Amino acid sequence: MVRSQTQSAARLSRPRIDTEPMSSPCATSSGLRRDDRYPRILDMLEGPERGTLLGLASEKRVKKGQFLYHQGDASDALFIIMSGTVKVLYINDAGSALTALYYREGMVVGAHGCTAWSGRHSWTAQALSDCRALRIRRRDFLGFVNGSARATYCVLAITEFKGEQLKKVIRILAQPTLEEKIQMAVRHLADLYGVRRNGEMEIEGHITHQEIADMVGASRQSVTTLLVALEKSGAIRRDGRRLFVPVQGEDG
Repeated sequence: MVRSQTQSAARLSRPRIDTEPMSSPCATSSGLRRDDRYPRILDMLEGPERGTLLGLASEKRVKKGQFLYHQGDASDALFIIMSGTVKVLYINDAGSALTALYYREGMVVGAHGCTAWSGRHSWTAQALSDCRALRIRRRDFLGFVNGSARATYCVLAITEFKGEQLKKVIRILAQPTLEEKIQMAVRHLADLYGVRRNGEMEIEGHITHQEIADMVGASRQSVTTLLVALEKSGAIRRDGRRLFVPVQGEDG
């Protein structure tokens, strides 16, 4: 009884979480709804269940360059990104990093599974910019999912999405030349995060030449050189640090 009263008091004293950036799905300038390109768990849940999930969350702010977790850490929490960008990367024994995916507003990173198979993180999650996230303990999330068919569907959608993204990463790395790897990586970023502007997709976020290099396992200098070559061929356009990719199926 004492434990129950303590838990209730903790829930009542928890500060209100501002979820305004997650208000509802909306159209981007490309005409796509935000959740058409990736699943956004808070948009997928109905009001009462959404409120229940938010009641389990605590706010976490992470500065650029800081880590949400490291590979090998206990997989004991998940994070819903409310603002900013987080990259997920694998670091080998030699210290080299390979970036697998970038997480943006609405995406879930961390231990989102609904079974007991997840033990430790296989990846490292690092803030690419100042981020605000909601942290939910894995055991609390499991209890929530076990009591909600809709929440289980959300987990399946997120898992399937991540599986598809990892397939794309494998296809990028399987390209025979570095130039083809870079071109496919840039197209992948544009398809997932780009905003349409006059027949082109502008890649949003903080995607530098080094970030692209970390996606394809190359040096920044090599990526810069090949981006110049891709621009000359018309595959991309650069404007300062901004990257633009032609919309496929349309004349330039």
